[in-house]
Amino acid sequence: MARKTEKAEKSDNLQLLKAAIKERNPQRLYFFYGEETYLLQYYLTQLQKLLVDEVTESFNFHRLNSESFDTRSFADAVENLPMMAETTMVWVDDINIFSLPEADRERMIEVFSDIPDYCTVVFTYVTEVWHPDKRFTKLYDAVTRYGTAVEFPKQQLRDLIPWVGRRFAACKKRISSDLCSYLIDITGGMMTALSSEIAKIC
Repeated sequence: MARKTEKAEKSDNLQLLKAAIKERNPQRLYFFYGEETYLLQYYLTQLQKLLVDEVTESFNFHRLNSESFDTRSFADAVENLPMMAETTMVWVDDINIFSLPEADRERMIEVFSDIPDYCTVVFTYVTEVWHPDKRFTKLYDAVTRYGTAVEFPKQQLRDLIPWVGRRFAACKKRISSDLCSYLIDITGGMMTALSSEIAKIC
């Protein structure tokens, strides 16, 4: 059997994420990246809604960034037991784990290999580039073994046209396919820009 192409594997991972959310059974570790940040934020929000509620969010939702992240804080967040809920979520923004000192990389490997069943961890890369570095063999192996990297690429025209139509329909408006194509063309085809323009038009 022929090995799947890298592009096919990335597409599969996005489909697996969609299925996991639909089945209410997310994996323990994700790495979200890609040009289409609208979709990245959308699926991040879907995971957050699935895993934590507003009442217990302050106990069960942990967000770390370049100012608050260190391996101890990260490990503590992952290990924190759910409070008045069944699940927790840890969201880490734009941390290049491959640039961490060796001791910290080793600690990350330990955490990745033992994320509790009640916790889902999501690393997001918007300003930082997600670039797994194979030179750090043990960390790279841990990332690929325990985690799922999900790319959110710029969407193709055939996918954007029906999406634009649905956005207008949600506002009780109609738009032709030709006008959808025109709107996509003048906005550069990025969903964040499209969403803003659709709101203005409606």
